[in-house]
Order: sequence, then structure tokens, then C-alpha cells
Amino acid sequence: MNCNETHHHLVDAVDRHLPDDLHSAVFTHLKLCAPCRSEYELQLLAKQIVSTKLKKSATPDHVRAAVVAALDREALAPPGFSLRALIPGNRLIPAISAGAAVVLLIVLLNIPTALNDDDYAHTSANDVINRSVQNFALIRNGDLKPSMIACYPDIVVAYFKEQGMDFAVSIPVDDSCDWYGAISDTYDGVKQAHIMYKRGNDILYVYEVNKNAALRGSTFSLPEAARKSLAETGWYTDPEHQDCNVVLWTVDETLCAAVSTMNKDQMLAVLTAK
Repeated sequence: MNCNETHHHLVDAVDRHLPDDLHSAVFTHLKLCAPCRSEYELQLLAKQIVSTKLKKSATPDHVRAAVVAALDREALAPPGFSLRALIPGNRLIPAISAGAAVVLLIVLLNIPTALNDDDYAHTSANDVINRSVQNFALIRNGDLKPSMIACYPDIVVAYFKEQGMDFAVSIPVDDSCDWYGAISDTYDGVKQAHIMYKRGNDILYVYEVNKNAALRGSTFSLPEAARKSLAETGWYTDPEHQDCNVVLWTVDETLCAAVSTMNKDQMLAVLTAK
């Protein structure tokens, strides 16, 4: 499958409506073609941002018909961000371009401005961000290797259940990854989970601990900027690292920290995928 054919099926890929006979061909191309993979991930991210952050409103039939007609005319234009991905059923979500989606993402994840430099500092050994970055370096050097490798996230979920974790390990699903890796161990007697995604030449590492253990400052710690941002938005992007991107978020009782050399928009597209 070439780039033009892949672009033709990107909307169905984003919506997870690809027929079985096309799924393998599309995702094989996405694994091999970085530009197409970036476009797919950005569309996925934009749809996720819009669907979770903007309120849906009923759209009159004649308005929706006009929009769909305009989209059909635009199908002859060069491949780009498709608004079809933002039209589920008979309801129209306000549409934004791919570039605007990234701007919106920055706004949505922005840290409160009433902070000083000390609020961003994280130097302690038990700091979640420090530990996640250090673990990522160990993985890249081959010094930290997965205890198990699987092709499907369900197997990773089952592995962590067998380890008796005291929090629900969150496994963002990534159909484009080559394999998932997992490790369960402890720090100062507290369970921690390590999830690895092999994506071609990229590694996406996710470090997870019990949220209460981190936010209460007992076993783990966080900079004040991260605490405030997580409390207000549920997300935090750390600005302190030049060689990698670091994103934190919470899922129920779980605190997650992702580290990768991938572009931040690509990371977030994976982390917010359903």
C-alpha cells in the first residue's frame, strides 16, 4: 500500500473502522512510513482533544449535509487533516485544523503561570520524573530489560494482575507498536510498573505508581508545578529535559509518567488513544 492509498483510509484507521482485509496493509505502511505515521498520530490526537475537551452540540441535518458535501469536494485536494474524523453519527463536533489542535493541546496542558523556578525543580532520588527519565536511559542502554514481551496489551494487563499490583496499571493501546514490554518491581517496598512500547526505532516508556504514594509525598515526590497541573488538568508536560519528552497524567488511582525521544504530539496521540 502506498502513501496515497494509506491517506485514503486514515479516517477509518483513526475511527478503528478499518475492514479486516485492510487493517494489516494500512498499519504495516504506517510502521514503515514516518510521514504517514505522523499524520495518523496527529489526526488521532486532534480527534481525542476535540472529543474530550469540547462540548458536542446537535447539528441541523441541512448543515451537516453541507459540511459533508464540502468535505467530498476537498477529497480531491492534497492529503491533509480530515474533518470527517470529527463527525460521529449525526452530531458535529466543532472542527479544528491539525496545527490548531497542537496549539489547543498546549493551552489545555498549560501549567499555571503563578509559579517560580523552584516549583519546577525535581532533584530528589524518589522524584517520579527523575526516576522515569533514569529508567528510560537504562532501557535505551539495554541495562533495564522487560520481564515479558507481548504483541497484545491484554497480555500485559494479565501480567500485572498476576504481580498483585495495588493500583490498576493503565496500558494505552498502540496498534502501531511492534511489541509491548513489562516489568513489575518495588521501590522502598512500594509496587511500581514499567511498560515499554517498541515503535520502529523509537521506544516509548511508561512508568506507573500509586497516585496517593506520589501526591502525598510519602514514598515518591513531584515538583509543585506538576502537582498543580495534575490537580487542574490531569496532565503535566515537564520542560526540564532537552534529550527527551516527559508527560505525566493520572488515571483514577494511578500516576503515569511517559518518556520518549518521540515528538510530544506523537507521544500524546498514543497516550490518549482509546
